[in-house]
Amino acid sequence: MCADLGALSVVNGKDFLKLAQTLVDTGARYGSFSVNEILGNMNTLALKHLPRMYNQVKVKVTCALGSNICLGIGVTCHSQSVGSDSCYILIAYQAEGNQIKRYVLGIKDVDSRDSGEFIHQWVQNVLSEFVMSEIRTVYVTDCKVNSSAFSKVGTCLRCSACSLNSVVQSVLNKRTLQARNMHDVIELLNVTEELAGSAGIARETFGSLEESSPPPCWNSVTDSLLLVHERYEQICEFYSRAKKLNIIQNLNKHLLSNLAAILAPVKQAVIELSNERRPTLQLVLPTYVKLEKLFTSKANDAGVISKLCHLFLEALKENFKVESAHKVAMILDPQQKLRPVPPYQHEEIISKVCELIHEVRDGAEETEFEAPTKKPRQSTETTKVQEDDRLGKNEVYDYLQEPLFQVTPDLFQYWSSVSQKHTHLSKLAFWLLAVPAVGARSECVNMCEQTLLIKRRRLLSPEDMNKIMFLKSNML
Repeated sequence: MCADLGALSVVNGKDFLKLAQTLVDTGARYGSFSVNEILGNMNTLALKHLPRMYNQVKVKVTCALGSNICLGIGVTCHSQSVGSDSCYILIAYQAEGNQIKRYVLGIKDVDSRDSGEFIHQWVQNVLSEFVMSEIRTVYVTDCKVNSSAFSKVGTCLRCSACSLNSVVQSVLNKRTLQARNMHDVIELLNVTEELAGSAGIARETFGSLEESSPPPCWNSVTDSLLLVHERYEQICEFYSRAKKLNIIQNLNKHLLSNLAAILAPVKQAVIELSNERRPTLQLVLPTYVKLEKLFTSKANDAGVISKLCHLFLEALKENFKVESAHKVAMILDPQQKLRPVPPYQHEEIISKVCELIHEVRDGAEETEFEAPTKKPRQSTETTKVQEDDRLGKNEVYDYLQEPLFQVTPDLFQYWSSVSQKHTHLSKLAFWLLAVPAVGARSECVNMCEQTLLIKRRRLLSPEDMNKIMFLKSNML
């Protein structure tokens, strides 16, 4: 229990108490005996009960996902690397009450021979065991997964942290920098990486300061540069005492400050988009707009920073794709609505919202079939008003005319409170806002480590290993 507090739930369970009482009664009747002799090999015993326990928890997860009132879920399929090995983790998300609930559905070690289509098939096979095929799904995948295969069965978004990581890596790639004669930037990256990786610096300079763990899918070279910039004075003091000033003299302080001013907002954006406790999909489009403005404003600066900002702008457009789901999620935040985007984009986004409302409504109507009734002929104007109402346009415009929130609201609590007033929008909000912007979670590292350890030691078959990780993730 010291190693895993999850054992507390077992100790408090009826089955454990029944077993303990049986052992005590047997001892009272027949005298002392060895528990090992009675129970036998505990691993063998546990594996015998694994299918029954797995099926019990699987039924609970299936019922939870099947009771989804908003007719849609979010699904992430993201790889997680541990050393040279990696595995895919499949997680389903949905809103339950005012919270986002997640269910780990499957884990699969990555084989370099697996094609994107093979991964897609694995995802569909696992999902078919838990949800009906009609349920609308928004997939969030990393760059290794073929998104075109997923687009055939639902909306497929790329992990936002992976996208921003690709933006940074494509610009700060040493080959790219070399080809553009940006040798100063290459030298700065090398020096900061060396400084941040120094054992003496990590222990004596940084050890006493609180350091937040880097978010998933983030670039370590960029982290090194930001770390050195943040603690520049301490580093100078450290090397001054060590009489190794030549290392500091090789550091271009001016370039370091300017580059940190570009990269710090990017890292902050990744941290915000990686938040695991609150909805994040509504932040993707505002993040794009904010970073585009940042790079554009600094593209007019002189020298190498201007060139870098032009490269960042190109990389942002190429790697950080904003999809319809991101636009609709943004409008569902009463603190933002259409504020982050220019007026000429408003109608396009509103039409996307109406399209999704129409899809969700059609899905609801399919469950309750009604015979079509013959409608009397009506005037063109009346028909247009009714058509707008059917598509949800009136509801959207009513919502947009309401004043913006001045403080960050609890989004699910807000949409729960206005569900009678904005019926279709609230259903859409409970679906889309449960979808995470980032596919990787901090806990996935530990899960992947355990999975690969079991595989390397050949302790269990892949099927049993998957069942154990499923139970570990979903029982509590």
